[in-house]
Amino acid sequence: MNNPIVYPASIDGAYATDYRLLRPTRLPQWPAVIGIAATLIVTLYCSLVTHSLPDFAAWSSSLWLVVALASAVFITPRLFTVGFLVSLLPFLIAWRVAAMNGAMPVLWVASFTAVVLVLQFIDCAASDWQRHRGRPEAWLNTLLWQATIVRLCFGLNELCHSSEKIFAGLGSFHTLEHGFQGLGIAHGAALFVVLGGLIELASAISVGQGLFARLGALLSLVYFLVATLGFGGEWTRGYAWATPGGGGWEYVMLLLVVFGGVWVTGAGKFSIDGWLLRQAIVPGWLQVLCTNAEGRVSGRP
Repeated sequence: MNNPIVYPASIDGAYATDYRLLRPTRLPQWPAVIGIAATLIVTLYCSLVTHSLPDFAAWSSSLWLVVALASAVFITPRLFTVGFLVSLLPFLIAWRVAAMNGAMPVLWVASFTAVVLVLQFIDCAASDWQRHRGRPEAWLNTLLWQATIVRLCFGLNELCHSSEKIFAGLGSFHTLEHGFQGLGIAHGAALFVVLGGLIELASAISVGQGLFARLGALLSLVYFLVATLGFGGEWTRGYAWATPGGGGWEYVMLLLVVFGGVWVTGAGKFSIDGWLLRQAIVPGWLQVLCTNAEGRVSGRP
């Protein structure tokens, strides 16, 4: 009789990781802190002196960068995963707002900072891979990092759409308001802009950062189905995204597949959910919103 296969506790690499070890080992934190601080200083300059960041865009981007800097200084050195993700989201919002308003000094400094943040993530993933190298779970751990990159890309991509709706200033807001009116929404177009922006922000937080990721992925699925079936018309224009009459369903299907995958499994270890589960902070009845049954078993401390 064959003996049953007994897997190590970290076979899926999801939550059994010691989060004190899940961090870069080569690149220190100070370049990221300096980069975010410099981005904040230049943002204040463009807001108060050159006014290239107008009205609402000026103070929204500044406040988001204050959040990013505070997380980079106080959270990331002690808990890299949570601090990095909490810094990344507001930083990306400010970067997007600067791009939409043509604030070139902010764009240049933020682009340098973005390179540092990307290198930090690569360093963290490579260091984690090195710890698992040669162990039975190494291959599955590599697949988990692959899924993490896809999740971050598609989840945080929603920040671009959210930022242009509710953070980029009145000019962008009114342009989108007129766009909704062109879809036949004569009354309440402004409300639809704000509602869409908030839902996309929630999607970025939940899927991109991995906070109650399964719930956020399900809501994202419903949102994009409603938006594209009810208003966008992508499903009636054929497959290709780049068509003369507007985009087809190619990109929409990519979004649905990625969000569907996160809905099935959860966000994995490089997420806020991963840390919450590892610390046994999430009550048992809420854990289903973070990960599936297998993840909840392997996530026990």
